[in-house]
Amino acid sequence: MAQTRCRKFLAGDGITTPEFTISAFPGVFEGLSIDARAARKSFPAFGDAFSVAKNLDEYQFRICTLVPSLADSPVKVMLQKYRIAIAAAFAKLVPVIREDQAGLPAWTEHARSLLVEASDAYVAATASVPRAPKPKIGEALVFFGLHEVDVDRALASVYWK
Repeated sequence: MAQTRCRKFLAGDGITTPEFTISAFPGVFEGLSIDARAARKSFPAFGDAFSVAKNLDEYQFRICTLVPSLADSPVKVMLQKYRIAIAAAFAKLVPVIREDQAGLPAWTEHARSLLVEASDAYVAATASVPRAPKPKIGEALVFFGLHEVDVDRALASVYWK
């Protein structure tokens, strides 16, 4: 992801736009577009999911644009870890919407936890404020199909060669 230009994953957030549209991220997740109003009407959990997805997308974009300006450090690596977790969240969201909408509340719960951690980490990094590590990212990574040790190993190979 370090070589990827920064871009938003959502082309339509389903809140300020009539469609909830996830743009494809080749090799990571397929694109998806649904009528947001109809989705919320058929299953109200879509409203929370759209809101969390919109904010996750905002923070992955902010993290992406911030990271190149940071020196290699544990803070930079942690921010990249959050960005990977957010991409994994979107990768999980696409099949949940297409095939298993009953899984939407669980996705939203884990994604919200990830959002809180990622936003706290971003604010701390931009304010140069030390922050205590939050162990819940491991739970979110597992839910979204990644193992924390694998993410740590991949990031270490990039930053701590």
